Amino acid sequence: MSANDNYLSISVLARPRPQLALELFRAISERGGEVEDCRLAPVGDLLTANLVVSGNWSALGRLETALPGIAEKLDFQVRFQRCAMREQNPDYRPYAADVIAPQQPDLLVHLLEFFHGQDVEVAEMTTQKYVSSHTGASMYNVQMVLHVPVNQHPQALRESFMDLCDDLNADGMLDPIKS
Repeated sequence: MSANDNYLSISVLARPRPQLALELFRAISERGGEVEDCRLAPVGDLLTANLVVSGNWSALGRLETALPGIAEKLDFQVRFQRCAMREQNPDYRPYAADVIAPQQPDLLVHLLEFFHGQDVEVAEMTTQKYVSSHTGASMYNVQMVLHVPVNQHPQALRESFMDLCDDLNADGMLDPIKS
């Protein structure tokens, strides 16, 4: 990453198939782009990819021009937009929250309202419904990356979070990310 790099955010939605990621990354590389950040995951019966690609102005221009044709050739939907890299903020500490709970319609709303009320930013969130292989109960798993203000007392936040989990009949964990 250099100061002269430009950035392009690309979102892909496709039917999963072998070699799709390889073909997409090769097309990016052939046009002078470099993948800086990528999230690739199945969602339902589809595959999603969210990428930030860097390169000089000319390389990203070639990529922007080529993406509709690449999408047609590789049979996926694509959206793209110029962007900047994510800002780092030293006023926050990274935390991980994990919640496992019986399936309930407002679980995510309750969790997001709680963190919003604590001035905690939800930076990333992954959720999954599943059926317990042991009991057959419908369950929900939530994993979050949080940005907690450095002036917030960690133990008070953890205790409030555990109280929320108790109210939701959930098991939860809130720990700093050591990276």
